[in-house]
Amino acid sequence: MRGSSRALREGSERVLSMWIPLGDCPAEQGGLTYLEGSHHWALAEERARGDRRPAASITADLPALADARDARWLMADYRAGDVMVHSSYIVHASTDNVDPQGRIRLSTDIRYQRASEPIDWRWQEHWHEDDGL
Repeated sequence: MRGSSRALREGSERVLSMWIPLGDCPAEQGGLTYLEGSHHWALAEERARGDRRPAASITADLPALADARDARWLMADYRAGDVMVHSSYIVHASTDNVDPQGRIRLSTDIRYQRASEPIDWRWQEHWHEDDGL
């Protein structure tokens, strides 16, 4: 399993993200996957450090990260109408698209937070490959 795992760690720590596939998304199209229990250790590490981990890609080697944390990557075949909701503390990734028919996955992310909380600066600019997302 390859992909790119992310940590959303800028702006408010109280952000809820929604990942929504725009149509059916079988696992081979590179859908969303979560690292089992990662919200527990991510929050504990931040408390122990006394600061927040910077927003960055954690690794592209998803099996090694799971092995290092004695955890599993949890994924599913998603269907049109599914919505996945998670906090910024859970490590998540999209896997590589290996669809044998060459189809692409279309999905969207929507994030919610209180208006009074700080906004992640990266969402205020046009996307660029060097912006850490």
